[in-house]
Amino acid sequence: MFVLCYLIFLGTFRTYHWLYPKYFVSGESMTPTYWEQEVVQVKAHRKPERFDVVVLHPPDAPNELYLKRVIGLPGERIDYQEGVLFVNHEIVNDAFAYRTEAFAWESISGEPIPEGYYFVLGDNRTISKDSRIFGLVSEKQILGIVQEGNKKE
Repeated sequence: MFVLCYLIFLGTFRTYHWLYPKYFVSGESMTPTYWEQEVVQVKAHRKPERFDVVVLHPPDAPNELYLKRVIGLPGERIDYQEGVLFVNHEIVNDAFAYRTEAFAWESISGEPIPEGYYFVLGDNRTISKDSRIFGLVSEKQILGIVQEGNKKE
């Protein structure tokens, strides 16, 4: 009986950590939200919503892992003008917009973000390697949504 209970516990433990893995933050592209070597954990596997932080494989480096914030959703056009985020020409409050240089969607495409793709940015916009550089991220490249609220003590 003990062996059976142990195997059930071990199986549940391993499944949980497979579905909700933890990652170490590497780099400063998400500062001040996340810090170098901070541990973050995937909390959900669903379609990302605007401003969710996700773990992803970037299109230009499929073996690497990046932590980025979802800004643009399928069907949208993203613009930043004078530190303000515009989604489909409507102002949307973005806590990190003041760090974002002017950006026009037309510089990437004449079409809205395709179904199944997302536009992502790091919170430290001045140094972040993100969708402005590597392009849109497909839903398949997103490993999960990160539990926010981690803070450096």
